[in-house]
Amino acid sequence: MTKEQTHDKTMAYLYSQCEDIACRSIAPMQDTPANKFIYSAVIRAPKEYNVFMSAVKQTVSAYNDTWSQSVFSTPVKIPSYLIAIAVGDLEKKSIATTPTPIGVITEPGFMNAVETEFADLEKWFTSVASQYPSTPYPWPNYDILVLPPSFPMGGMENPMLTFVSPTVIVGDKSQVYVAAHEMAHSWTGNTVTCADWAIFWLNEGFTVFAERRASTAIEGLDFTKVSSYIGN
Repeated sequence: MTKEQTHDKTMAYLYSQCEDIACRSIAPMQDTPANKFIYSAVIRAPKEYNVFMSAVKQTVSAYNDTWSQSVFSTPVKIPSYLIAIAVGDLEKKSIATTPTPIGVITEPGFMNAVETEFADLEKWFTSVASQYPSTPYPWPNYDILVLPPSFPMGGMENPMLTFVSPTVIVGDKSQVYVAAHEMAHSWTGNTVTCADWAIFWLNEGFTVFAERRASTAIEGLDFTKVSSYIGN
């Protein structure tokens, strides 16, 4: 994206969207979700840009006088559609540190609104995790990246780097439950994944089930009934 397409309009912006079969445009990979793997990456970008991926950032070092180099790796096997990258004028703020570090990422000019809106993110994460009592959260952290206004989707459950639309930042926290859906995908979709795209509804169906159970615990049954009605 050009800088004019971003929130702060200061720097260009790059983000990926691999689901469902677009990862083949990044690397020569099989796009069936039946194949899972770990990956590592070395990303070089101008020093003023921050780089994030659906992986653990191991190191950041100078590549030359004007470029930096970020090294990433992921500890959990994933299908190719969950590879993700975002590069731009980005900053990260911590929401919680234990037991799972939780953070939000966005452009500096949007951070105050994002941080305020997602102040209860830990509560939602705990409620979602309680729906999967026999399976601990498999990744070392959970971060949400709020995209620029031109982002055309609601959300994408990239591991450790959930993408969400800025339309969830409305000022009254009424849309934060959208994050519960992407959090739930950490288990149903990202950990246990449909074998092929013909049964992709399994990823979404079980995730919505967990999302609505989590939202019932926080918002009450009437909230869940309305959500189900809208969904239907």
